[in-house]
Amino acid sequence: MDKKKKLIWQIFPSFLIIIFLSLSSVTSYSTSYFKKFFLKNSEKDLIIRTKLLQINFADILPEDIKNGNQDQIQHIDEHCKEIGEKTGTRVTIILPSGVVVGDSFGDIKMMENHMKRPEIMEALKRKKGVSIRYSSTLDKNMMYIALPVMHKGRIMAVVRTSVSVSAIDNKIKTVRNNILIALLFIILTAAIVSLYVTRRITYPIEQMKQGAAQFAKGNLNARLAIPASEELSKLAVTMNRMAENLDEKIKDFENRSMELEAVHTSMLEGVIAIDKDERIITINDAAAKIFDFPASQLKARYILEVARNFEFQEFIQRALATHEPVEDDILITRDDKLILNIHSTALYDTGERRIGTLIIFHDITRMRRLERMHKDFAANVSHELKTPLTAIKGFIETLQEMPSTNDTKERERFLKIIDKNVSRMIDLINDLLALSKLERLQGTNIQLEKQDMITLIQGAVNTCHAGILAKNIMVTIDCPNDLRAMVDPILLEQAIINLVDNAVKYSGKKSPIAITVSAKDHFIDIVIKDKGCGIDKEHLSKIFNRFYRVDKARGRYEGGTGLGLAIVKHIIHYHHGKINVKSMKGQGSSFKVSIPV
Repeated sequence: MDKKKKLIWQIFPSFLIIIFLSLSSVTSYSTSYFKKFFLKNSEKDLIIRTKLLQINFADILPEDIKNGNQDQIQHIDEHCKEIGEKTGTRVTIILPSGVVVGDSFGDIKMMENHMKRPEIMEALKRKKGVSIRYSSTLDKNMMYIALPVMHKGRIMAVVRTSVSVSAIDNKIKTVRNNILIALLFIILTAAIVSLYVTRRITYPIEQMKQGAAQFAKGNLNARLAIPASEELSKLAVTMNRMAENLDEKIKDFENRSMELEAVHTSMLEGVIAIDKDERIITINDAAAKIFDFPASQLKARYILEVARNFEFQEFIQRALATHEPVEDDILITRDDKLILNIHSTALYDTGERRIGTLIIFHDITRMRRLERMHKDFAANVSHELKTPLTAIKGFIETLQEMPSTNDTKERERFLKIIDKNVSRMIDLINDLLALSKLERLQGTNIQLEKQDMITLIQGAVNTCHAGILAKNIMVTIDCPNDLRAMVDPILLEQAIINLVDNAVKYSGKKSPIAITVSAKDHFIDIVIKDKGCGIDKEHLSKIFNRFYRVDKARGRYEGGTGLGLAIVKHIIHYHHGKINVKSMKGQGSSFKVSIPV
């Protein structure tokens, strides 16, 4: 559990953060505003100077200045330096070709062509050029203003003035530093004031917490002191009333619990009520007897501490996960085994909120024992027979590989017959084990997941490929590629394999088999249709029984075990689906499996 912070350390830092962010925003805005203000004023001043110089140079610039007369260029350069010395403003004269012919502070011979300067380019377009950038000549950040010098409608030159903006940056830094010092002083003062205010707020809350702790210990006769503030005083009054009401309700609850306990004690069925955290709310003597504990020792204990039974624990998880009733049978192992039918119902409080689950036990040991006798017989016999039969098959394979000099063909023929019969019996045992496992699981181990039906159908058909190829049967599959359903892919594929295998076994050579999959009314229908020998109407209601064969001689010849359709029935049942068959003797059969989407 995360360590909780005191209220003072939640309120106090918030005050500081708000003050810091507010003052920081003011500082950032003010410095930005001052900088823009200074730059704007500097720009206005520089534009005025440039316009005056524009007029001045329009009068003194000779018309043939661009012919490169050195005396004229020197005169212009000296005039620029004189202006710069008197005004402190850098003045530069640039010809339309970009050549510098005058500069207040720089050596024009060392200066490069200014044609590509942004302010010069704008001036040559007869516009005002403005630019702020670094000057490599002066090694400073400068603001430039450029205007064209016109004579008789043509540009004779460009006059550019500039001033350093480094001084502005220095002023802004000074202002910012002063504000930061004031900011630190204000934050320190605010911290002291905030701490004092916070303590004034939290002190009465601490007192109320101590009073509430008395309520939590069960001392509902204690009363909270009434603080001075209106809000907290109302809270204290409310909590005092709550303590009074709670004391009354607890007494009523104790009376009702005694009445409920008397009813539970008189019941023959076992009853357990558990909350959402799997703690026992109440349990009667009949239920406590099942787990060999006195009922008085089980209240408020976790049900998993008492009922150390995996099936029962799994049932509890399912019951708590749903609002619907859940029913199941479980086996309790003691001196004698108990088979219990258990039924769960969700418990709700007066506000229709789920508070737990009620579980009722019925002892059905004798009834279930009779039902399981024939199922256990098949499982036990299959388990005992599988090992020696597998060994016999291994010896036969060894004999087939041994060299022989006498009656080789005859011996090989007998060995193949034995191998075929042993394989059929192993298939029978495997089907018995599969059927027995399905009956024992009763659907509890179904692992449902979203599955593409086309992938599942194709996988089943591929498994039956050898039989299909042997009879040269054409199998067609009509299934939308985007059709999906919540199924156990392993079990459902096994069911489809059994149906396709039956269709192949009882179809003639080159006889077609059609598999159609479609969605309708929240179900997915899988239809497997063949044109084989078909089934008489009198047999249709019995073909899903274990070991039932329509034609026993043909069934043995084809290698069937008589369990395939029984396995299919169980698998479809565990998917909450249904299976139907339509068939006529000599006209083939159509098996339809319907699975909920």
